[in-house]
Amino acid sequence: MSDKFQRYLYISPLYRVYKSYKQEYQIFIQHVNPVSVKESKLIVQPIIFEKHWVLLIGKLREKVWKMYDSLPNPEHKNICYIVISEILILS
Repeated sequence: MSDKFQRYLYISPLYRVYKSYKQEYQIFIQHVNPVSVKESKLIVQPIIFEKHWVLLIGKLREKVWKMYDSLPNPEHKNICYIVISEILILS
């Protein structure tokens, strides 16, 4: 595959909610698994916290994570660390 088109993985901000629901909701998260995480060059993870959202972008191979937050808050950063650790468990 050309470097122009890199494989990425979008993880819904509701991933953890869907994961805890019954089987009929599992279709929304089937694409998030250890294989898809390992094969992706880029992880795109919106995080909803209370009434605010943060965008987390990760380059797994380079081990680089970037958080985009319009209202910087240490609590948002802590949540991003938790999400990153969960993603790394999948990889």
